[in-house]
Amino acid sequence: PIIPALPASPPQLLPVPSAWWETPAVTSRPLSPMPEEARNARQFVREMLTCWGLGYLTDDAELIIAELVGNAVRHGLRSLPQVQRPRSEKAGAATSVAGPFGLRLCLLRRVGEVMLAVTDPSDEAPAPKAPSYTGESGRGLQIVGALSYVWGWSPIEGHGKAVWAVLRCS
Repeated sequence: PIIPALPASPPQLLPVPSAWWETPAVTSRPLSPMPEEARNARQFVREMLTCWGLGYLTDDAELIIAELVGNAVRHGLRSLPQVQRPRSEKAGAATSVAGPFGLRLCLLRRVGEVMLAVTDPSDEAPAPKAPSYTGESGRGLQIVGALSYVWGWSPIEGHGKAVWAVLRCS
């Protein structure tokens, strides 16, 4: 018998002060909605975890961050009016810490855990769905839920949300 695909575990809501994502404890970098950003994000996460002596977490962390970045670009930018994606970085325009599109990758190392997060300008909570058997998408949040200790989202007042996942470490 075929076992139906189940939706990912529901995301946990973690209300934190909006400025929390900009504290010195959080290591972050802006993201652009370009196709290569998931690769750049994976490399950034790998380098940071290696610097922190947590290289053994990189495989899971890279899969998680790739899914979070993909979802932020695919779903988190939908609410913006016809986003014009940059052709290059030559203009040198000033942008916020979250970049011109409100996308930012954040890492927080705490005792016993690492939190991986991606911010985006949408106020919509992540909504895991059961993927179809033949569909080629819809499994990202299942991957995030399966690889992380806990995952969820936090609203950022006036700026959208952060979707995050926590990995345990020794």
